[in-house]
Amino acid sequence: MTRWLPYDKKFFFQTLFGLVGLAVAMRLTGGHAFLAIFPFIFAAFSANKTEMLFALLLTLVAFTVSNSQLIPKAASFSIAIRLAHVLIAGVMVMQLVGQRNTPLVRPLLSIFFYLAYMAIVSASGWMPLISYLKLLLFTIIFLSYYSVTNASATRWRVDVRKLRSAMLAFCAFFVFGSFVVWIFFPSAAYFDISRAIQAGRYVSAEDLAGGNLFMGITMHSQTMGPIAASIGTLLLADLLFSIRRWDKFYLAILFCVPILIYKTASRTAMGTLLAGVFFVFFLFMQAHGVGARWKTRAMSALTLLGVLGGMVLFSTPQMRNSVMRFVQKWHSDDDPVAELSLDDVLATRQGLMDSAMDNFRESPLIGNGFQVSRELGMVEITSWQQLLSAPVEKGVWITAVLEEGGVFGMLLFVIFLLVVIGTFWKRRAYAGLAAFIVLTIANLGEFTFFSLSGLGGFFWAMVFAGLVLDAQRLREEQMGYVMAWRPPPPTAAPYSVALGGTY
Repeated sequence: MTRWLPYDKKFFFQTLFGLVGLAVAMRLTGGHAFLAIFPFIFAAFSANKTEMLFALLLTLVAFTVSNSQLIPKAASFSIAIRLAHVLIAGVMVMQLVGQRNTPLVRPLLSIFFYLAYMAIVSASGWMPLISYLKLLLFTIIFLSYYSVTNASATRWRVDVRKLRSAMLAFCAFFVFGSFVVWIFFPSAAYFDISRAIQAGRYVSAEDLAGGNLFMGITMHSQTMGPIAASIGTLLLADLLFSIRRWDKFYLAILFCVPILIYKTASRTAMGTLLAGVFFVFFLFMQAHGVGARWKTRAMSALTLLGVLGGMVLFSTPQMRNSVMRFVQKWHSDDDPVAELSLDDVLATRQGLMDSAMDNFRESPLIGNGFQVSRELGMVEITSWQQLLSAPVEKGVWITAVLEEGGVFGMLLFVIFLLVVIGTFWKRRAYAGLAAFIVLTIANLGEFTFFSLSGLGGFFWAMVFAGLVLDAQRLREEQMGYVMAWRPPPPTAAPYSVALGGTY
């Protein structure tokens, strides 16, 4: 008898082949093949296929942060991908008006209090036009995520195994795809700083400190690491809370995640992964309804794995030096590492933090505007493309929010964080909460919280994907069965419907 799987193999391979096929087509056509995604979006709407729409939304995220050396992006790419989000958001938000909202996702709407405040103060900021365009872009992409997630969690006859398959294909595309690039396309697998400077591309202080670093199938080494950390945390949470047995495919991806992060030399990513993993462990120990037998088995195995991993890393002076060089990244392989200081860890971010605090002191109450810098206010804008893709490096979210929104903005932002974390905790949205914690922690290294057209879009996609998985798990628990025991009935009511939307 074939063992029942919590994901649909057929839909998994369809989604994965779709991602790979589109990547190959874009390479063959110089990026123009991306326009082929629009017929599939229309087909998903016409057939009311929520699972397909969810997979297409993840596809938009995947190609936003993909490696341009491997997957060329035509000049029309940035416009096309924004139009796709506008299309999804427009249609789905209209449908959202007439359908039930799941309480799991609703707390995220509190971000709009902060956005409304920033819309007001940006009028007197450094570059109001750029601020308003970025506010509009964030709102459109956020609503596309929100509406598709809500539909996935509340509509009847949505096959959650297909939703999980789409999410797994998305993760496999980045994790296994990066290993493929590493082996077969080594010249494109690393971020070449000298080539980037010659091409006039933006190079951050972190890049200069790290040298030519591994970026795999993503657009940057500082993108690859956080992506791997987010994937690892979400899959671990889904494995522990929903799957509730050791699945080989999940374990294979989880094994590869720290290897990819080590290759990128991203200290932010490694710290984010460790924080995410420990937070998932904490949630797992506190969770009710998981099952004492599974909890004991899982915690014993994971504790043993952690102890053995620590022993391996610190068993010899060579391994200890390797770990310290990773954290201090500018040391060469021949340099002995005697000690690690806080200044070493913060060195590449300190300048940005100091600059942000200087700007905050000039306007401490209301800040200087949404997602802009003082330098942007002095740049002559010559095209709409320049407006839509104006790069801003902000450092950590604490100083960035103070710089952009002042004391009042920080108050609203912290309230948003507390509302989301507290509500997710109360409603036992563990996968979504773990992904949201990763989003928050990763922004202590680089502020991408509102950059939904870049790395921030990936983090948010993981949060919403986690909430889809949480909604299914809670529905199963309410109906009295566990995924690892037997498949769910095909006509089971969505969780929010089963409990009247009051959980």
